[in-house]
Amino acid sequence: MFSLSHLRLLCEERKIPLISQATENFLGEILQKYKPKICLEIGGAVGYSAIFTAGLVRQRGGQVYSFEVSHPAYLEGLIHIRESGLGNITSYPGDCRQWPIKKLLPPKRRTSPKKADFVFIDGQKSQYAEYLEIIETLISDTTILVLDDVIKYHNKLSTVYRFLEKKQMNYEVRQLEADDGVMTMGL
Repeated sequence: MFSLSHLRLLCEERKIPLISQATENFLGEILQKYKPKICLEIGGAVGYSAIFTAGLVRQRGGQVYSFEVSHPAYLEGLIHIRESGLGNITSYPGDCRQWPIKKLLPPKRRTSPKKADFVFIDGQKSQYAEYLEIIETLISDTTILVLDDVIKYHNKLSTVYRFLEKKQMNYEVRQLEADDGVMTMGL
């Protein structure tokens, strides 16, 4: 029987990076409060956060679309996703910057792609601004965005701040741990 807490222990034993418990709790609060249905994740690693998210959005017909650049992590993630028994996760291998990402979310209508309700970015920190640029057509004013590890890796995020200033996007940095936290938009 699959257990998310067991997967966390395995990842911690193997030193596989995954969302902190504080970030998981914060995401859980957001997912419960705002009830998104279309969730996009960039930086899926071995599937932990996708499984966590999918478990919370499943009862309302929610779907998670996840990208992971490391092929071994992607393959391991597929195993964990299959073991979880959740059928509402679509996982893509490789860098989302190389995919026609607009075509991956099912269309709302024939002519327009569906907009994501929730986006979680936990990929390569120096690429966060590029990720935001790529998903720009997939988000709306009501989309909730969460960028992980923005305090710990603040020195890699100068392009993010330039992008946000250029686009005049409001954001908030929330410290969730002594040395780290998340950036949120749309809350």
